[in-house]
This record gives sequence, structure tokens and C-alpha cells, in this order.
Amino acid sequence: MDFSEADYLLELWAKNICPWCGKLIPEGTRVGSGRKSEGGFCSLRCYADYHALELAERARKALDTASKAH
Repeated sequence: MDFSEADYLLELWAKNICPWCGKLIPEGTRVGSGRKSEGGFCSLRCYADYHALELAERARKALDTASKAH
């Protein structure tokens, strides 16, 4: 059975586990957008590092698209 990223992040949210580093998130210290489907993180560093991969992938796709246009 395949899980979407949102399902995975929701599962970790329920268990208070940071999806980036795997540490337990102490009560009341979760960092994130506030949307459970986007995950909750133990620190701003983990939040930024997790989303840096997504931004790098977007940039790579934009470069690929631009290079194909020329």
C-alpha cells in the first residue's frame, strides 16, 4: 500500500516525530505552517532543511525546462 507524502506527514504529526531528523517533538514546541498535511518539525532548522530540498527540486526543473526551450 502506497502512502502519499501528506499521509506520511500526518502519521508523524500524530506521533510527534520530526520528519526531517526523527526526534520526538516536545509538547507545544512544534514548528511549521500549521497545516498537519505539511508536517510539524522540532526546529526551524529542520523545517528549513526539509523544504530546501523541495525548492532545489523546483529550481532544477525550471532549469531543465529553460534548457529545453533553447
